[in-house]
Amino acid sequence: MKPTRLILIALVAIATIWGCKKDVVDNTPAPSPSPTPTSSEPMFRQYFADNVADATQTFTVNAVTGGQVMGTRGTQLDFEPGAFIYDDGTPVTGQVQVSLVEVLSVSEMILFNIQTVGNDNGNLRMLRSGGAINVYANQGSTPVQITNGGLIAKIPTDIGDPSMDLFSGNINSDGNMIWDRIDSAIVSVDSAYYDTTDYTYTFPYYFNYNFNPESNSNWNNCDFWWDYPTTTSVQATIPSTYTWYNTQTWIIFPTENASAGMYSNPSLIVTSPQVGVGADAVVVSIYGDSLGVYSSFNPITVAPGMNIPLSYTPTTIAQFEADVNAL
Repeated sequence: MKPTRLILIALVAIATIWGCKKDVVDNTPAPSPSPTPTSSEPMFRQYFADNVADATQTFTVNAVTGGQVMGTRGTQLDFEPGAFIYDDGTPVTGQVQVSLVEVLSVSEMILFNIQTVGNDNGNLRMLRSGGAINVYANQGSTPVQITNGGLIAKIPTDIGDPSMDLFSGNINSDGNMIWDRIDSAIVSVDSAYYDTTDYTYTFPYYFNYNFNPESNSNWNNCDFWWDYPTTTSVQATIPSTYTWYNTQTWIIFPTENASAGMYSNPSLIVTSPQVGVGADAVVVSIYGDSLGVYSSFNPITVAPGMNIPLSYTPTTIAQFEADVNAL
């Protein structure tokens, strides 16, 4: 018997969907290039962008009849008939190219640099994720939008909780994803299920929400605030012979499906947001220079005032990705 997993369902009420880069899906994994530093941005920023681009799946949908597409990680997108419109409200006819990115695990959070940190009235707080997706579409080179109720997104997850809310995400100027709760989201329970040759899932959550038509990001995440009775920031120290600009560090919580970037500064000390004391975590870091790539994996139990001296081992991008996928 195949295992049953939980599904979060999001009904897209008004979705602005943006231009697609790919017209053909190639599911053959391509070797990841080693990132090289530039003078204009941190070393690994382009690497993360390339990983997102490589993970983007593209499908063709008939704009008049609608249709269903299934992501490789189990996300299901159901488009209603007549779901697509142009910016001026004119209905779209013909074929539309729909793109999807799925971020369902802590390994994907690291490799895409998509953290689960939310903006709670100006304070950054950890979120537990039920899965994040990015959906956008175009017809040729023309971006198209979605009508009210035109898209239902069903997102597989191992985390099911009635306190789950819907968040929209935007990447800030530092390259970090910050999530904002969508106040208009309505959450209810849906007991429907589907069973295919590839997936067996249940759908406990149903979300009715709006995309921001003025936004250039369609990242959406099913989350809830991760509350701990006692919290602290975790610090880690990068070796003095390294350069903070070429280092990326995260603290991840595999059992909670949560992650956060640890922010660098010229003092070579990186700091996490407030995280739960007593939680099991792994501090993951990658550093690169003209000589190669180096990684550091540090399992911890969060305690007040922690500062972890990071020790790095020579690696390759391919090996780093394999180690991350094994977390």
